[in-house]
Amino acid sequence: MEDSTKMRPELWAAMTAVCWAVGSCFEKKGVKLGGFTPVMGTAVRTAVSLVVLTALSAPFWGELAKAGWKPIALIAFGGGVLAGGAGLICLYKGLATGELSKVLAVSFCLTPVIGGIIGMTLMGDGHGALRITGIVIAVARAALVTLG
Repeated sequence: MEDSTKMRPELWAAMTAVCWAVGSCFEKKGVKLGGFTPVMGTAVRTAVSLVVLTALSAPFWGELAKAGWKPIALIAFGGGVLAGGAGLICLYKGLATGELSKVLAVSFCLTPVIGGIIGMTLMGDGHGALRITGIVIAVARAALVTLG
C-alpha cells in the first residue's frame, strides 16, 4: 500500500485546480457583468487576495527578516510580476473574450507542459518517456478542447 503522505502534494494540487476552476467561473461572470477590463478584474482580485493573505500570514511575518532579499525578489518577480500580474491579466482577457472551457483548458493544460519542459531542461527534473508522453497528452488535450 502506498504511503498516504506521498499523495499530499497531489491532493493539494487537485484542490488548487478546483479553486481555480470554480473561481474562474465566478471571475468570468463578474468581468462580463461589470464590463471590466482585464487590468481592473486583476486589480479587484489582487486587492481582495491581499486583505485575506495579510490576515492569514500575520503569524509568519518574521520569516521575511530571516529570508534575505534574494528569495523575496524571486517570489516577487515570479509570483507578483509574471504569474500574479501579467498572467492574470492575460487570463482575464481570455475570460472576457472566450469560452471558459477553452480558456481554462489552454491555460491549465499548457502550464504543466511549459513547467515540465523548464523543469527537465533547467531545474534538473527527470525526463523519462512517461513524463514526455504526459506532456504530449496535455498538449493534445488542450488542442482537442480548443478545436472541439
